[in-house]
Amino acid sequence: MNKKLIINSALRMPFIFLLFFSFGLSNVTFSQELSVNIGLRVELKSEILNEQRSIIIYLPENYSLTEKTYPVLYRLDGNMETMLESVAITKRLSQTEEIIPEMIIVGIENINRPRDMWPVKTKYYDKNPGAKDFLNFISLELLPYIEKNYRTSDHKILCGQSLSGVFTLYTLLSRPNLFSSYIISSSAFPDCEDYFNELSQKAFQQIQLFYDKDIFITNGLEDPLDPDGKNHKQILDFSNTLKDKIGTQSKIKYVTYENEGHVPFFSLYDGLKFILIKE
Repeated sequence: MNKKLIINSALRMPFIFLLFFSFGLSNVTFSQELSVNIGLRVELKSEILNEQRSIIIYLPENYSLTEKTYPVLYRLDGNMETMLESVAITKRLSQTEEIIPEMIIVGIENINRPRDMWPVKTKYYDKNPGAKDFLNFISLELLPYIEKNYRTSDHKILCGQSLSGVFTLYTLLSRPNLFSSYIISSSAFPDCEDYFNELSQKAFQQIQLFYDKDIFITNGLEDPLDPDGKNHKQILDFSNTLKDKIGTQSKIKYVTYENEGHVPFFSLYDGLKFILIKE
């Protein structure tokens, strides 16, 4: 397995300043451009997908100095921007506010996003969907690799947004026990509502598999990709169905941010607080 340190990632200053002042990312140096050591890129040869997959792994600062185990946040659409956002938010919550534990972050980089995220053909992707294979890659190759090579606790969080939120919903319904918690932002069932209705009915026949899960779902009411509010209604109805089916056996919350657009900025921040702060 080829590993190399990710450094010298140039990111635009306005975005960095927003993260810096909002979430307290303290160990950075500003100049004309910003270089951040954000983690390791690991190359995994996937037999299931028959391709090389790149994974970005962030370890807590004191990881090598302790014997602790850590929860793991798995970010779909993994890239430098989402990783920097994730590190900033988790550092803010774990070190500045001290209300959640430190965690390992695993960003799964995209190769063919539509292929991997869609579980069924739609008008947006009419080729053979690859979500089933991608989920098998995660469950049979990626998770075992992370758990073998790093000190992980049993708590695994999957976070997806927009199209990768569709995949997160698919994972929740087809393999609910694969992760402990789910954060789903700005997603719904575009041109595949019938498929997901059927998948939901089948999944809820084994409702006990959904017990003791933490599910946090968000949308922005000013989402330009949802001008008629159809996605909002779909995901609101789905959230209410989850609550009706599962009751108090799991923690489920749906949040609409009134003044936010696509993928509301505070989705991960609020989601981790909801999941990890026990009432």
